[in-house]
Amino acid sequence: MQPHVGVAHLDIASPDGTFSIGRDAFPKFAVMRALGVHVQSDRVRIAHPPAAYVEAALSALRDACVELDVPEAHVAFVETVTEPPAVGLRYGFQGSFTTDFPTYIWIFSNWTKLEELRTVVRHETAHLAFARTHTPEESAGHSGPSEDFALAFEAAS
Repeated sequence: MQPHVGVAHLDIASPDGTFSIGRDAFPKFAVMRALGVHVQSDRVRIAHPPAAYVEAALSALRDACVELDVPEAHVAFVETVTEPPAVGLRYGFQGSFTTDFPTYIWIFSNWTKLEELRTVVRHETAHLAFARTHTPEESAGHSGPSEDFALAFEAAS
C-alpha cells in the first residue's frame, strides 16, 4: 500500500492569522506555570519550516503510514506565537493529534528540532492510526490506550 501523504492545507480565517489550540485546559499546564516553567502558548499560527524539515516530516509520515496501514495522512505545521525559551525549563507539546481532523497530525515546528522530528511524527501518526479503529473517547488525550499504543509503536521503531 502506498499511502497518500502531504502537507495539510489550513484555511485560517482570523485577522492576524493566529488561532487557539485550547492547550490551557490541560491540568499540568497550570501546575507548571505556577512552578515558573515556560508553558506553551495557546495561540499558534501556520508555520512554514525549511524544505529539509518538511521533507523529513513527510518521509517519517510516509514510513509510519506504511507500517500502520494508514491510507491517508497530512502534517500540519504550526508554531506558537510566543517562542519557547532557548534555555531553561519549558513544558508543551511537540506534536498533536485530534479526532476533529482525523487525517491530520500537528507539528509544533518551533518546539520540535529537526533531530526530534521523526520520533514526534511517528508518535502522532500512531495516534491517528489508533483513532481509525477506536472511539473518539478512546483516542483522545495524551494518556490512556491511544497513548499506550503510540508509545509502543515509538519504542518498536
